[in-house]
Amino acid sequence: MRLFFAVLSTLLLVSSFAYAQGSKVGYVDLRRVVTDSRNGKAAFSAVEAQFGPRGKALENKRKQLEAMEQDFIKNAAVMNEASRKQKAEQIDRLKKDFTRSLEDFQYELKKKDFELSQSILKDIEGILQSIGQSEAYTVILESGGLVYGSPSADITDRVIKAYDAKQ
Repeated sequence: MRLFFAVLSTLLLVSSFAYAQGSKVGYVDLRRVVTDSRNGKAAFSAVEAQFGPRGKALENKRKQLEAMEQDFIKNAAVMNEASRKQKAEQIDRLKKDFTRSLEDFQYELKKKDFELSQSILKDIEGILQSIGQSEAYTVILESGGLVYGSPSADITDRVIKAYDAKQ
């Protein structure tokens, strides 16, 4: 909570200073730049092509596991003790394998998403500096920490256009 108030007070201080000096303040939605730029869309399409089939396979595995559990619940009463125990252990093993596979998949997907995002953000750093200097911005903030920002101060679309033109 202290961090929130520290960020908020810093933003208020910066914006009041900029206002008092007649300076120009802008903000950019970096996540939107990553997802809406041509390079970002291409990168995430490649990720979908790479991870999509594996995600579908995991979904099918989940459905099969659920069907197996439902079948076990229905038939457990008529099964002998040894068969019931064996089937329960088999389902338990499959659940553990599925959980591990899902966690690995999610980790790899997040890692790839982070790598691609960082790569794009590194590329647009120069674009932000260029826009800041050429348009005489005193400060350009990231929109994630803003409580409010006037739409006229949003430079996200300009950053996307400049990034797309650079590619």
